[in-house]
Amino acid sequence: MSLDLKLVHAEILAAHHAGGRGLRRFSPQEVEALNLSLKNSAEQHLAIMLAAHSSHSERDLEGTLQNLMTSKLSTEDLVWLLNAVRRHIIQGRFKEGERLTHEFLEALKALLHHSDGQVVEWTLRTVEECGAQGIVFRAELAKIRPRPWSLWRAQSRTILELVTYLERRWAAREKSV
Repeated sequence: MSLDLKLVHAEILAAHHAGGRGLRRFSPQEVEALNLSLKNSAEQHLAIMLAAHSSHSERDLEGTLQNLMTSKLSTEDLVWLLNAVRRHIIQGRFKEGERLTHEFLEALKALLHHSDGQVVEWTLRTVEECGAQGIVFRAELAKIRPRPWSLWRAQSRTILELVTYLERRWAAREKSV
């Protein structure tokens, strides 16, 4: 069974326009086809967006999604990829009671230093999903904290709010331990 990426994309858009979330459950054969599409540069853009709109975590996509985290992708693709990573890697592993891998955390750490503020913002939102393991990013947050002179940009203010939120959350956790 092949997966018609354009057709599924149209279905998701139609659901969004109708006020829905546009989530879709993929069959095992469709997950396999989606995984192949994620590896194909010609289909990658649509495949990443579809992976982000899966209604269930699919651990079969984990390796491919993690590899894409270190690839040269557009800002839009990276934002969709981070949403897919939250669903398929973080939620998938936590649902099965597994910890996040060191390799995954390192790939996420690298994205904290991306040149585009939108990618940094969505990476911080992904770090938030990492639960207690997110504390490994503490030193990185100090490095990416926006400087006061950059706070005139809304993106910098959002990043500062997320960094501050994470630091406070971790500080509260340490006090209770």
